[in-house]
Amino acid sequence: MPAGTNHAPTTGNNKATKTLAILAIIFGIILLLLSGTTLLLRHDKVQTYIVGIVAEKLSVSLNADVHIKHIYYRPLNHLTIDSLYISDQQRDTLAFIEQANIAINLLQLRNQRVDMTLVELHKPYINLQSINDSTLNCQFLLDMIKRPDTVVLPRINIDQLQFTQLRFRYNELLISPLNLSLALPVLSQDSIDIQLHELALSAQMDQLDATFNTRLHGNLDSIFADEMLLVYRTKQIFDGDITVYHPTKLDSLYINAHCNDLYCNDALLKDFLSQLQAKPITLPKPIAALGYVHYRGAIDGRLEHLNLHGTFATALGAMNVNGFVETDTTLQDFDFCGKVATDSFQLGTMLNQKDLGNIAFHAHVDGEIDSTQLTRCIAEADIQHIDYRGYTYQDIRFDGTMGIEEVSGTLNIEDKNISLQINGLADWSMQDTRLDLTARINNLHPHALQLTDQYPDLTLSAMTYISLFTSGTPQQMLDNLTGYMIIDTLDIHNGDKQAVMKQLKLDIESQWEHTKRSHKLHLQSDYLTADVSGDFSYTTLSNTCQQFLHTYAPSLFDAPRKPNKNPNQLNFYAYFRQLNEITNVLDLPVSFPSYPTLKGFINESNQQIGLQAHIPSIQNEGTQIDNLTISVENTDDSLDIAVYMYNRLPKNNPTAAKIGDVKARLNLHAFNDAVDMKIQLENTDSIRNEGTIHISSQLQQHADQLLLAAHLHPSRIVLNDSAWTINEANITYSAAEKKIDIQDFSLSTDYQSIAANGTASPNAEDSILIDLRNINLQYLLSYTLAGEAISVQGPLTGWATLYGLFTQPMVEAQVAIPRAGLNGTYLGDLTAQAYLDRSEKTIIIEGEAIDSTNHTVAAVKGKVIPANKWWGLDIHCDSVDISLIDFWTHPFFSNPQGRAFGDLKVFGQERNTWVTAAIYGKDAQLTVPQIGATFYFSDSVYMDSTAIRIPNVTLRDAEGHQGNFQGIITHNNFQNFKYDLNAEVNNILALNLPYDPQALFYGKVYGSGNVNIKGDDYECRIGVNARTEANSKFYLSVYTASTASNASFVQFTQPDTTTNTLLQLLKQPTENTATTILPRTKLLLSLQVEATPTADINIKLGGDDGIRGRGEGNIKLTYDDSTEDIQMLGTYTLQSGVFSYSLGNIVRRSFDIAEGSSVTWSGDALAPTVDITGRYHTTASLRDLFGSEISQAATNRTSVPVNCVLHMTEQLFNPMLKFSIELPQSDESIQSQVNSIINTDEMLMRQVLYLLVFNRFYTADYLQNTQQSIGLNETYSLLSSTITNQVNTWLSKLTDVFTMGFNFRTDGEGETASQEYEANFQIQPIRQLVINGNFGYRYNDLSNRPFFGDLDIEYLLTPNGKLRAKAYTHTVDKYSLRQANTVQGLGLVFKHDFNWKTQEKGKRIQEKQAKKAKQKKNKQ
Repeated sequence: MPAGTNHAPTTGNNKATKTLAILAIIFGIILLLLSGTTLLLRHDKVQTYIVGIVAEKLSVSLNADVHIKHIYYRPLNHLTIDSLYISDQQRDTLAFIEQANIAINLLQLRNQRVDMTLVELHKPYINLQSINDSTLNCQFLLDMIKRPDTVVLPRINIDQLQFTQLRFRYNELLISPLNLSLALPVLSQDSIDIQLHELALSAQMDQLDATFNTRLHGNLDSIFADEMLLVYRTKQIFDGDITVYHPTKLDSLYINAHCNDLYCNDALLKDFLSQLQAKPITLPKPIAALGYVHYRGAIDGRLEHLNLHGTFATALGAMNVNGFVETDTTLQDFDFCGKVATDSFQLGTMLNQKDLGNIAFHAHVDGEIDSTQLTRCIAEADIQHIDYRGYTYQDIRFDGTMGIEEVSGTLNIEDKNISLQINGLADWSMQDTRLDLTARINNLHPHALQLTDQYPDLTLSAMTYISLFTSGTPQQMLDNLTGYMIIDTLDIHNGDKQAVMKQLKLDIESQWEHTKRSHKLHLQSDYLTADVSGDFSYTTLSNTCQQFLHTYAPSLFDAPRKPNKNPNQLNFYAYFRQLNEITNVLDLPVSFPSYPTLKGFINESNQQIGLQAHIPSIQNEGTQIDNLTISVENTDDSLDIAVYMYNRLPKNNPTAAKIGDVKARLNLHAFNDAVDMKIQLENTDSIRNEGTIHISSQLQQHADQLLLAAHLHPSRIVLNDSAWTINEANITYSAAEKKIDIQDFSLSTDYQSIAANGTASPNAEDSILIDLRNINLQYLLSYTLAGEAISVQGPLTGWATLYGLFTQPMVEAQVAIPRAGLNGTYLGDLTAQAYLDRSEKTIIIEGEAIDSTNHTVAAVKGKVIPANKWWGLDIHCDSVDISLIDFWTHPFFSNPQGRAFGDLKVFGQERNTWVTAAIYGKDAQLTVPQIGATFYFSDSVYMDSTAIRIPNVTLRDAEGHQGNFQGIITHNNFQNFKYDLNAEVNNILALNLPYDPQALFYGKVYGSGNVNIKGDDYECRIGVNARTEANSKFYLSVYTASTASNASFVQFTQPDTTTNTLLQLLKQPTENTATTILPRTKLLLSLQVEATPTADINIKLGGDDGIRGRGEGNIKLTYDDSTEDIQMLGTYTLQSGVFSYSLGNIVRRSFDIAEGSSVTWSGDALAPTVDITGRYHTTASLRDLFGSEISQAATNRTSVPVNCVLHMTEQLFNPMLKFSIELPQSDESIQSQVNSIINTDEMLMRQVLYLLVFNRFYTADYLQNTQQSIGLNETYSLLSSTITNQVNTWLSKLTDVFTMGFNFRTDGEGETASQEYEANFQIQPIRQLVINGNFGYRYNDLSNRPFFGDLDIEYLLTPNGKLRAKAYTHTVDKYSLRQANTVQGLGLVFKHDFNWKTQEKGKRIQEKQAKKAKQKKNKQ
């Protein structure tokens, strides 16, 4: 018993211990015989007599049968015993030894000691059987040995004990044969010491090369096996120590084994078990995947209850085991219970499932095995993670129970990308087998789980219920199935799109009436209704279909191996609806304006089949197929298939332009291996595409494989109004020989032809010759997507011979394209050839393009090695016209010019391609059409297999300003492009668009800053940080029209967001854009602009209306095409400007914008807010305002300068307007008198309207003298305004430096009558200098100063205009008290904006802090 054990081990079975006990009895008997023989003579009869007596005495003493056939004794040292038999007390064989040879020293008997140098036991047989749970059939011998009063054994020493072909049986377990060699230094009634030298096991068929080495010692209460080694086939498979306590008592036998290393692999285990069972053994494949398995740990307990604590280390990971196994004495029934855990185990490798990866789990298992059948198992597992298809699932819980008649369990997954709960039950305890399953799925992300590489934003949720019953044998269960399956509330989310299927239910019915079976399937959902019903078997339906196909094409389809005992008969129907919900949420490129139907039947008894599918209409990216019909029907000996469709192609598709709408029919007739097929095309458009292709084929069997002989009948088809003739030809395919023969195939038109003849087979010498004559490549490309990606000009003529198409394809060819062009750019005469180098087994390629000056602009050399699928091309460019790239770059760049020089190497193997290139562009230029700017450069671009590298390239604009451009474009075999491009410019011409009334913006803008363009195939981020430079003039049209025809004075029309906006410019594709090859890329634009006073900004509001000025500010513009929204942030503060406005398209007035006015964007680019103050300058007579009272004043001037002040706030397109009137050169008293008259809002608006339209004040009714004179004055004023508008319009077309206005007015009657003529002008020859003025002449009998004029000169001393010099001269107003006729002035002006609210707040804070400090001081 081990130290520390407080209880004795209970009943157990230890075969080795029992065997030693039996051997001890045998040795005792042998010693008794040896003692007797020493006293007798060597006579055979004496020996036989003595043996008989001894055997009889032993039989009586043991109550068992003991028989000895013969003893041969050689005195003092040798004894041979033949056929020693001992039975148990039940008279069954306990032990039998065919022969025993013993070398003994009898002289030691006097010392109660027996020394044996050698004991050989030949073919011994030991049979241990359980009498009850705690007693073996050898127990009577063990009891006798332990009773010293019954038998007293001497101390025995055996130098070498050998067992040859030992057979050992324990109940039903038989180990045979067994070869054993050991030593017994000590063997007595109370002690035993055994040294095991060798144990060799031999099977009945072949020798098992296995040896044991150990040392046994102890006594009958405990036996120790130290340093036990087991070697099998030179491999050490076990190393450890074993201790057996109470080996003579089954009910208390206890084993304690420590395993240093238990080693095995699939080959050793397979070999060992095969030899042991004398028959080949096949192990499951997962065992082989484990590789070398090492177990280290402990085994302890009784035979009926063994505890296992250790670790299994494999090539796939380690597992910790902690549990026990219980069994009975028959070793047929087992109970097991324990825990198994691993931190990482390669489950997928073990099961040969590439989608499965590593697993980590902790599991508890409790089960029973009865006669090799698993009768009960309860498993609980916490799976920390498991890899499936590259995704690691986490937090999985499994609980399951399995019995003889029932299996149930739950599975819960709470992963961040899936929530799944499954409850299931399978019960076959009753006559019917029952299956119930409930599954709840939430937040399933197929893309994140790597179940699909599409739909990154797709999520699924649903409930599933399954309830099924069946009965019968396993072969009958499918046909006896009944029940239902339900998918409830399938919720599909894809981004902002959603589709919900309320329910999908499948009802399954199966009935039997005598020998007739009836099945019915009914499927009902939001999108599909389907029924299948009839007398059929699920398991034999495939046989039925195979039989039908065999009837009409026996050479192609084999007959069923076993004909159906009961013929199948069924009808089916399906109706689809609301499919657009699914196609929309899954972004499928198809839609169904109307819904498809499918119906048909199978009647095996009558050998009839029928099917009809009808899709009324289906659309795919502009292509529409109407009335798509597929029908299948048969007669007794033939099968007919017909397909009809009406294909409508989008008119903007190049292919559609050449084909038009097409009606197509396919008819196929099959009869006893003969297949006749006709394809008919027709259309009714102006461009004809029609014709019939007729093919007859015969199916045969050749060498038990298919032989197809196709005959192509003479046909005529019209493609794009060109008639093509198909000559009669034959094509044969042999599957056995893997050979295709083509005879006389030819397709020709007036001047073009393609012909093919020859054989393709594994034979390297077989070939197919293709002959080409004047082939218009672009004509052929136009029918494919490639026609939109490349444009080729010139007729191709040549030939090609194809070899080894089924093994290693080889080609010889020679082609020429005279006057070849690429993308509309002339290249020259193009020739190319390919020929075989048979010694190297390679294809050599050579080609060149020679222009009209006999100069080689491009040369190509390369080779192909079919054996290892390697190919390579060296392309040398020498002055290739860069304009050929315009076809591909047109959406982004236009009018590329220049010449390209350099070398391009392209090579690859299988699907991998590598490229290296260095291309120099000489005198190259590119124009960006969106901004009208052209850039010039001469530099190199480098390319390799991973990236296109653009070094620091110097760009120049049309005026010589420079900038730098650099970047890198990475890719993976020219897929998954990623780019990072940067430009840095200084005073470069960034915008150069001419005037266009329909354009969103135009002008000429110079800028400095940097640009970054970064992205990939899915997203492009453009970041711009720039500032405007001198001489920039930018025009922005924010809407298309405006009107001002009512009394609201200024009326704005909302911008048209469908045309002429930046949003539409960014979204609208450019002509000739290869839209089919450009991926859908998300565009993110971020534009940060620092506007400076050096740039003129013109905001066009429709017609000649608008805001023109200069100012400063920081504006940020962002655009995200996924939301189709333009956002702008920032404020533009004007330093100077003009707001021009037209009244009724007749009178146009210009308001000088006051410095400090601003336009602010707070988000929506088309909804800015404004804070603008503008002044319309005019001169008007105060007589119109004051009436006759003015005549009493002493004055020489009847008109004064007047400003109409407009203050515009809030949103630009829905502004808040306020007006006021200023008299800038009049005294305050005059201003006060004016204000007293214009004392209501109604009067103010009327006066402003008169001043704007007629350049005069409105005369109140009570002051009017003559209506006629007033109407005449207004007419003159309106006429002068109209003339002014027209003159300024003419001037604006000639120059933007000079503007001018005219004014003519009459006033008064009689002596007070006056006429006044006035001209206004503004001159701005340079940005810093502004000259404003007016001059005029007045006729007045009272005036002695008929000429008058004002002049203002202002010069900006700083770029931002804060410091400026100003000079002026003004005519003195007649209401002024000054005596001089004019007044002059000169000075400096400094202007700075302050946030007075912030300053006042700061001042209050300072005062508050000072007050607190004072209070604190007073307290002290």
